[in-house]
Amino acid sequence: MDKNKKIMIFTIVNIIMFIILYNIPIEMANNLCVFKLVLHKECWNCGMTRAFLSLLHFNFNEAINYNKNVIIIFPFTICCYISSWINYIRRGKENE
Repeated sequence: MDKNKKIMIFTIVNIIMFIILYNIPIEMANNLCVFKLVLHKECWNCGMTRAFLSLLHFNFNEAINYNKNVIIIFPFTICCYISSWINYIRRGKENE
C-alpha cells in the first residue's frame, strides 16, 4: 500500500473515531470502569474516561475535575497514538 493510501486511511479512521467519541455522552462513561463495577472502589485512574471525553468537548475545567492526571496522560496518549500511525505510514513495501 502506498503512502497516500495510508494517509487517507489515517484521516478517515480518525474522523470516524472523533465523531463516535464526541457523541458518547459523558454520563455514560460512569458505567465503563470494570474495576469500580467489580470492587466498588475508585482506582487511581478513576474519571480518566470522563476526563478524555470532556477534553474532546473542550471542557478543560471539567476534565481536570474528573481526574487531574489527564494533564499528563492525555498528551502522552495522543503522542503515542500519532507515533504509531507515523510508523505505520512510513513502513516500506518490504514489511508488507
